[in-house]
Amino acid sequence: MKRRDLLAFSISLGGALLLPAVARAETGFERYQRLQREGAASIQQEWLQYRQAYLAAYKDYQNRLGRVWSRPELSDKKVWVEYDNRLQTRRVVDFEHNEVRLSFTGEDAARLSEARIRAEFEKVVQASIRQSYQQDPLLNTVAGSQPPSSSQGVSGIRQEDIDALLRQAKQQQQNTSKGKVITITIPLQAGALPARAQNFLPLVQTASAKWQVSPALVMAIMQTESAFNPMAQSHVPAFGLMQIVPGSAGRDATKKVYGKERLLTGAELFKPQTNIELGCAYLHILDRQYLSAITDPQSRLYCVIAAYNTGAGNVARAFSGNTSVKEAARRINAMSPKQVYAHLRTRLKYEETRNYVQKVTAALAQYQG
Repeated sequence: MKRRDLLAFSISLGGALLLPAVARAETGFERYQRLQREGAASIQQEWLQYRQAYLAAYKDYQNRLGRVWSRPELSDKKVWVEYDNRLQTRRVVDFEHNEVRLSFTGEDAARLSEARIRAEFEKVVQASIRQSYQQDPLLNTVAGSQPPSSSQGVSGIRQEDIDALLRQAKQQQQNTSKGKVITITIPLQAGALPARAQNFLPLVQTASAKWQVSPALVMAIMQTESAFNPMAQSHVPAFGLMQIVPGSAGRDATKKVYGKERLLTGAELFKPQTNIELGCAYLHILDRQYLSAITDPQSRLYCVIAAYNTGAGNVARAFSGNTSVKEAARRINAMSPKQVYAHLRTRLKYEETRNYVQKVTAALAQYQG
């Protein structure tokens, strides 16, 4: 969400030194405006510090892993990664490619057995959101000391399916600059994605009804953002199922939900209920406020999808050359929904967002009807 221009802050400090020769009393409204600006500046600065700390911790952890692995893997939006204490065993759930990968190096590779493979796979199956957060050294450093309370499983794999899944496991050995690596790849059932989606459907139905947004749209966005990985995180940083960015869309959504802008921690955003509600609230803001001047519901839907990824200003810019939604809406309202979709697919500035519109629109069909 709002991947671009997150650090393009418009806080100017230089002019404060140029005082007029004759000072005049500040009016009540001017004081209100000043306090609003100062409050916004405070949150922006807090977000900048938060982001810098996250990126520094990310790089430090990556360097630590690089001493053991020639190709370190870290969790991202659609891949959950966990290491053992010695960093010689890696457990991965690839939500996008629907598989589990268990990799072993060093002494762990030399002593590998079927019993060890099973034990590591069981750890993947049994891992909860809370446990995963507590064992992640990156998140413990910068995403909040209080872990999410959710005991929901990360992988969505059922305990009773362990034996059947292990029978399909394939082993691969690779010699790297850091030594031998043995990887066990365990494909998951073809229907694993819809099954994972069902786990979150009750929360989606509740939040979408509250914020008057389509549950099908919420599910399609979750599929595109995270493939229903509850531990999804990206370097922006963004967290959770709907990839909430604390410093941009997260601020808008928290103001709507809680009545006050808040900079939420990763720990808070990894709680599925919180993440889904904030995502629904942000969709509501885009649909009912920021893009409400677009009269055709289908055209507005396409623009809401794009804005969820890149912001309403960038959507407006694709139609009018500037960030005025009002001006863009006049042009959009003169177009058919098909023309609006084609325009977004070709004229949005970022390829990521152009593809995002196509992916979410395609995913919608799975959840409608």
